[in-house]
Amino acid sequence: MYYIGGIVGIGLLILAWLSRREEGKLLLRMAVWLYKKGCIYKVPLLNTRQVQKELESLYPGQSGLLLQGDYYIRKLRLVLAVLGLGTLLGVLVRAKAGMEGNLTAQGELLRPEPGKGDKQVELQAFLEGEPVGQLTVTVPQRQLTEQEAQALYVEFWEVLSREALGENPSWQQIYSPLVLAEELEGYPFTVSWQSGNYEILSSSGAVHCPETPEEVTLTAVIRYLDYTWQEELTLQAVPRPMTETELLVIQAGEAYDRAQEADAEKPQIRLPEELGEKQLTWKEIREDHNLLLFAMTIAVAAAVFLLQDRDLHRQVLKRREEMKTAYPVVLNKLILYLGAGMTIRGAFQKIALDDRNRQPGKTQKPLYAEMLYACNQLQSGISESRVYELWAAQTGLPDCARLSTMLIQNLKKGNGALLTRLREEENKALQEELNLRRKKGEEAGTKLLVPMVMMMAIVLVLVMIPAFQSFGL
Repeated sequence: MYYIGGIVGIGLLILAWLSRREEGKLLLRMAVWLYKKGCIYKVPLLNTRQVQKELESLYPGQSGLLLQGDYYIRKLRLVLAVLGLGTLLGVLVRAKAGMEGNLTAQGELLRPEPGKGDKQVELQAFLEGEPVGQLTVTVPQRQLTEQEAQALYVEFWEVLSREALGENPSWQQIYSPLVLAEELEGYPFTVSWQSGNYEILSSSGAVHCPETPEEVTLTAVIRYLDYTWQEELTLQAVPRPMTETELLVIQAGEAYDRAQEADAEKPQIRLPEELGEKQLTWKEIREDHNLLLFAMTIAVAAAVFLLQDRDLHRQVLKRREEMKTAYPVVLNKLILYLGAGMTIRGAFQKIALDDRNRQPGKTQKPLYAEMLYACNQLQSGISESRVYELWAAQTGLPDCARLSTMLIQNLKKGNGALLTRLREEENKALQEELNLRRKKGEEAGTKLLVPMVMMMAIVLVLVMIPAFQSFGL
């Protein structure tokens, strides 16, 4: 079945390649054929009204049916290409799994070669053709014969001794750490190392360079099953050679020592200007954090720039919250003045002016300030209905928008039930204010929860420590 699918996949890929050529758009023809059949049999996935509407909105003036047909043909063409590629990949994976199988046709499990390690294999058992169950078995690697082990050991020791040298030039000049591996990939041997002088060479390969060259014996014990080999390496640990830079630093230090001893009576030291035949200059290393300070400055400036928007948004929210708090009071005054016989315009102006006159020289509350600005617009000749509309938009409160709508309707058509509707609006506003205050109380309680838990923990510690001390704990 997989191979049949692979043939189909390869065929579809060939069709996809041919579809890019002008002389044969076979994959496109297949997609057109599938779309026609889908339209004949009214397949729901190929006749979506919502898709047609969206295409018409994207391409105004063009036929929705033609756009829909072109859209689904392109989709079917892509689906066919994906199916072909996916089927081909599935066949390749299946073939790869078949080539890497561990169970032969004769019912034999293939052992891993020596050095490859054991392998886990999942098997399905059948009894008289009926599946019994699955089990996971461990297939150990094949064991070497004595001759094979001896031959492979010679190769193993050559590779091991070469890699153990590490970055050192030879066994007679050891100053860098050795690479003493316990195993090598691809070989079934295990190695243990022993040093003849642990003060200079450890069993892990660390080298402590002596002041004078000194010989050390390194023993390697190599094992495979019941076979054991032992090899001894005589190496010479030497002082670590200095690099050119280290040598120049030492020479510069010696030149400075000579200079400061020569000018011991003078208040300043004349630094040497030559080192051998080369010119020597000096520069003092000072702590200079200007780059860090500059980076912090940029970060702080960026944070200030970004946080300003957040603060501005918070200010807007706080201002709207204050206006929402003052809204029921304004509504109550408006009902009172309208009930006393005043006009809407007169009541509106009186509310704004009374608050300003009551607190001269102080910052006016936001809602009253917006009302006062609206009164100034009335004085400038803007129509009353337009002023109320602008006032509601400026406040940004849905409550003010509802109030503005009621006032405008009353101006245009007249409404005898205005006071009744205003009283209903007042009750609604009072209830919203009550809910807002409850929400604030809950938020305040939540913020106090962490300090309360910390205080309780401190009290528990103060109580428990004397209790434990009294028990001698």
